[in-house]
Amino acid sequence: MLSRQARHLRTAQLRPPLARDWAQLGLWPEEMQGWIGAVGVDSAAVVRNCSTAGIALAAMDVVLDGVRVKQRLRGGEPAFSVPARAASCGRSLSA
Repeated sequence: MLSRQARHLRTAQLRPPLARDWAQLGLWPEEMQGWIGAVGVDSAAVVRNCSTAGIALAAMDVVLDGVRVKQRLRGGEPAFSVPARAASCGRSLSA
């Protein structure tokens, strides 16, 4: 699955570090594919932080102050600051 989602990366780059990082998250394949589509193949740490911060995959398309959650995360906004922004807008990002 990782090789299909990260065609720009060589197999040697994918296997040990990325595969291990994603495997440690314990996601179902469909969940993993959804997260990779939302935040990118090299963002397993972002997904872990989202989980810790209570941000659900379903919240990736929520718009906060004119920007989707997934765009904020891809742009480098810390996952731990996104729920505070959501709360100030009266939104919830949990499942």
